[in-house]
Amino acid sequence: MTDLNELLGSPFVRVKLVAFVHFFFISNAMLGSWGHGAYEFYNFLFIISMFWAIHCKDSIEAVQSALVIDASSIFFDLVSIIIYFHFMNGWAIAFSIINLILRPVSVALLYREFNTRGGSLQTGSVFPTSQQRSYQDIDRPTQPTPTNSQPGPNVASIF
Repeated sequence: MTDLNELLGSPFVRVKLVAFVHFFFISNAMLGSWGHGAYEFYNFLFIISMFWAIHCKDSIEAVQSALVIDASSIFFDLVSIIIYFHFMNGWAIAFSIINLILRPVSVALLYREFNTRGGSLQTGSVFPTSQQRSYQDIDRPTQPTPTNSQPGPNVASIF
């Protein structure tokens, strides 16, 4: 059991494992006739973001996008399975339900990878806070005035 923990502790193995497992279950779930394209669309985006996270080994954004798509896919999978349950064959439904069951595990593994790469969920970056932030006037940058020189004409007052 410690070998499995060491294997999942490796930073790049987690992303590859999640990508492979979901690729296997998604490709088998797509063997049915979904008919609406939404299931294929968001799972295609998820697989592309997983390949991006595998390719860019230090990118926080790649894992973050895969994490957001994977977490939102839980809801999308539920809706797709409920709406199209009667139109699907048993093979596709079975693999899509197994894929749905594995999504929270993959969200946890991707969140762990997100933290390993240095990402953090800060609510201040998304939601406004009550803290006053300092304002920097970029139109008139402050420059240190030399102490030994005489003051010259104020050029900024012309504008």
